[in-house]
Amino acid sequence: MKAIVVLNGQFYSGENTEENKLTFSSKRSDAVIIDERRLRFIIKTITNWFMDEEIVLKRLEVLDIV
Repeated sequence: MKAIVVLNGQFYSGENTEENKLTFSSKRSDAVIIDERRLRFIIKTITNWFMDEEIVLKRLEVLDIV
């Protein structure tokens, strides 16, 4: 399975390795297609941010790429 993650209207666009953070962009063209293993990591990270009240979670979408 390949997927695209959308968090609060912004597309997952990779990682900032210097700050060890996930990055999100409002541009669809910057979206990174990910596999199942990476998807689990990203969802777990977003869940932890929400539980630690680091972000306000309005919408989380996983778009399946066929």
